[in-house]
Amino acid sequence: MIAIPDQLDLHRYAREGGPPLALTTNPMGHALNTRIRRADVQAEIVELLYEPGKMFMQGAGVLQGGAVSTMLDFAMAFCVLLALPEGYSCSTTNLNVNLLRAAKPGRYVAIGQPERRGRQLAHTRATLFLEDEPDRLIATATSTLLITKLKTPS
Repeated sequence: MIAIPDQLDLHRYAREGGPPLALTTNPMGHALNTRIRRADVQAEIVELLYEPGKMFMQGAGVLQGGAVSTMLDFAMAFCVLLALPEGYSCSTTNLNVNLLRAAKPGRYVAIGQPERRGRQLAHTRATLFLEDEPDRLIATATSTLLITKLKTPS
């Protein structure tokens, strides 16, 4: 069976738990210093930790909006990957991000949750906040993801 490394890590973390698991299989996830903090198969909720470096800062000393969007997109895609069996993947077809306040340097948490999932489409939502300020949202997002069956390489 074909499996995506990120999905394998999610499922393993959901089974075994432990300290946050570094996401090393995905170059963008690695660049954002991403770690899986929670993977709840029953609730299909994923929590990811990020510590974006200086390469993601813009001139005013805050995170660039694309980096914020990427963190939210990861959380939403991962909550879908967590719910899918091996051999299936998903890709974002629509992403709507609401930037609520400036994203200053720090350690972030993104929580991805499903809204509705069918056979071909999944609708998700995510929130992003600084780890030490969980009541102050930095950004929210919704997305639609296409669910696909992976093809066996010939």
